[in-house]
Amino acid sequence: MKIFFFGQATGGNALLWFNFLNHQTKNNKQLEITFLARTLCTLKHSFKVFSPYGYKKLPKVIQKLRNKSVSLFLLDLYLFLLKRKGIQDLLILQGNYTPATNLKVLSKIEHKKSILNIYGSDFYRKYLRKELDKAGLKQFIEVLEKVDVIHCNWHTTKDDFLNEFPQFSEKVLCCPWGADLDWYEHEMKPKKRKENKVFLSTRALHSYNNVDLVVEAFCKAFPSNTHHQLHIVGAYGCDPEVLKKIRKTIIDYDQSNNIKIDIDKWYEGIDLMNLYDSADYNICFGSTDQLTISIVYAYLRGTKNILSPLDNYQYLSQLGFKTQSICEEISVENLKEKFLYLVDNSMDEESIISDEKLAREVFNLETVFNHYMEKINE
Repeated sequence: MKIFFFGQATGGNALLWFNFLNHQTKNNKQLEITFLARTLCTLKHSFKVFSPYGYKKLPKVIQKLRNKSVSLFLLDLYLFLLKRKGIQDLLILQGNYTPATNLKVLSKIEHKKSILNIYGSDFYRKYLRKELDKAGLKQFIEVLEKVDVIHCNWHTTKDDFLNEFPQFSEKVLCCPWGADLDWYEHEMKPKKRKENKVFLSTRALHSYNNVDLVVEAFCKAFPSNTHHQLHIVGAYGCDPEVLKKIRKTIIDYDQSNNIKIDIDKWYEGIDLMNLYDSADYNICFGSTDQLTISIVYAYLRGTKNILSPLDNYQYLSQLGFKTQSICEEISVENLKEKFLYLVDNSMDEESIISDEKLAREVFNLETVFNHYMEKINE
């Protein structure tokens, strides 16, 4: 069975897939995975990865020259060489961020079936918010027309997508992603009930994730001599202006002892699990997003989610999840009140266990991968 992936090789979603594919190739010798990276490859892998952008960070000037060479000729060279690997049973495009390149991959890599994973952010940002130019928007639709299956990883993404593209209803599949198998093999550790709480934010430091609002709300909710802690992990993407604003807020409120920022530290495997084990609350306060994997991680480790009022987060309650707290609006004041409210209340152990069990059932990458295999067999 030959499967060809084209997608990110760094970042949280990429880590999710890389860990899963490592398990698959280890346990299934009949599976031949080829991964062509559309970004720098920074993740460990036991399958074949081809990375035109390289495997380690280079000085900015050199990396810029390399990126230019990729766009001019290097990617085409990789595709020419990879074409020699023969017909692929399945070609999977991880997102539609670069429609022109997706079309090139679809045309140059021979395949029997093709699947496009809609991440959510590529559809909302690139298409609906028109971050693509006119040619890019047209190519976005061309990709949708050419692939056999369009996979959305969350129900509201599927609903919004079909509202925009009802003509593709017969080829749209929805199956939520989940954590890699390691998360299901390690049992959830009971939280030690303590007065001093740890709040965690693992969203990339982009303006639409509102991490700067989270920091300001924490500062306003608790005095500088508080024993509560806020841990910001921003290694998955960082806007310098957002980081500058966050650091200024920390200084203005004299909170350097209570707020920790990790910009360059990358968490994965057991370290990532320990990160969520260390926290009492996980904060996702974005303005627009699909269902981020950090919410799933929190459910699996008994960490309570604090969420912004997006439809995709509201849907969690409909599925039966109980421990999340959803703010009424995206504002510093509203989040501050949620902070104060949560700190004064203990968590329901029965609900934590129930949510962890439900997360194992709902969010499962193996289920997603089995759907892909069914498409090949069809």
